[in-house]
Amino acid sequence: MGIDMSNYKMIYKEQVFNVLSIALFFNHNSEEKKVNKPTFIEAVYIDESIEIKTIKDEAWTFQFIRRQAKD
Repeated sequence: MGIDMSNYKMIYKEQVFNVLSIALFFNHNSEEKKVNKPTFIEAVYIDESIEIKTIKDEAWTFQFIRRQAKD
């Protein structure tokens, strides 16, 4: 199930994209009782050719910035 991210911009490999949604993937091999962080993210986004595409990569390679509210 995806998370709506339409109010965010996605930065991936020094490029900015309009992101539509993301799915988070966790590594549950940890035996410790701590907060799990996502290890992979799959994002649905609109590329520079105005095509809808997906990318899946390690979570640390993504950055998300909230869009500015229009006055």
